[in-house]
Amino acid sequence: MTSRDSGSDDALAASSNSTIESSKHELFDLSRDVHAHPELNYQEFYSSNALAGFLEKHSLKVERGVGGVETAFRATIPGGAGEGPTIAVLAEYDALPEIGHGCGHNLIAMAAMGAALGLKANAANLPGRVEIIGTPAEEGGGGKIRLLEAGVFDSVDATLSSHPFSNRTVIPAASPKGESWSLAMVGYRYMFHGRAAHAAAAPEAGINALNAVIHLFTGIDALRQHLRDDVRIHGVITDGGLAPNVVPEFAAANFMLRSRDGQYLSNEVVGKVAQVAEGAASMTGARLEVQEFYPFYENVQPNVVLAQAVSANIQALGIRLDEPVAGRPGSGASTDFGNVSQAMPAFELRYAVSETPVASHTRDMCDTAVTDLALSNALSVAKA
Repeated sequence: MTSRDSGSDDALAASSNSTIESSKHELFDLSRDVHAHPELNYQEFYSSNALAGFLEKHSLKVERGVGGVETAFRATIPGGAGEGPTIAVLAEYDALPEIGHGCGHNLIAMAAMGAALGLKANAANLPGRVEIIGTPAEEGGGGKIRLLEAGVFDSVDATLSSHPFSNRTVIPAASPKGESWSLAMVGYRYMFHGRAAHAAAAPEAGINALNAVIHLFTGIDALRQHLRDDVRIHGVITDGGLAPNVVPEFAAANFMLRSRDGQYLSNEVVGKVAQVAEGAASMTGARLEVQEFYPFYENVQPNVVLAQAVSANIQALGIRLDEPVAGRPGSGASTDFGNVSQAMPAFELRYAVSETPVASHTRDMCDTAVTDLALSNALSVAKA
């Protein structure tokens, strides 16, 4: 709930926070339940049902499958104190392959559910409408992009979300200077089709697709010196042949391309990497095929007004904020929340889950996402 200036707002915040606090054990159990049932993008059937069912249990009407996405949902809390803006609060709940909830999305979901309880209890005093939107498939599926394209956000004026982080204190995701913390990103699969042959008896009859992939890697390594410092390019070979005595007729690599500047990424980096791939194909005689396997995630557009409002709410709870450090690089992460932030005012609050640094997308982060500190801080985020 964002701060406003009228005296009644303090009472509204206190009442909402009291409701959230009194529901904390139920919220903690919900977060643990989602954590115990990790599901990959667009397969979050258990988690989305658990979250939607939680809202329904608390007398909220839930639309399931919004935007044509089966595991997405939306609940609306109509305000009773005037025609104010419509604010969306987002829940995430997909997990990572093998690692489970190594990005702590169970906490994001819990914070959104807690906010829903506090706001619903005070709906008569809300000067606007709140939508709780369940957004699946953040981990590579671009769930929010699909919901944007389907018009799910068309009636929304501003969006709030949260994300666990490894720092010890809650930190705002936008500095007073409006610097973005995230990287725009897109992923491509580069596939090379060659011709099989016996590697010893008739190598001249073959076209080595694996050589093309190797040239792709070395070409990208040479390209890095001509790109901006914020660009990140990382890839893996997914196919390279099975038998060393057979010239590989097919080889492929998946690459993620990132930059703090989305336009630079799309207008410069993507094309230059494509030229390297075409050159690798030309050098070996292989045929190149390219597919986008990871949708374009925009960088997060900071909104200082929302950042300051939510930061004030966090500080009112007695929680110290990290001060933004000039020139400090962002996390290097990418999120489809960036696409939402490019479409409307938006803010994602990042907060601590550990007393010591814990890397995201690891088993350590998965274990951390159900600790008392992580759950307690997610509860504070719900109040903010």
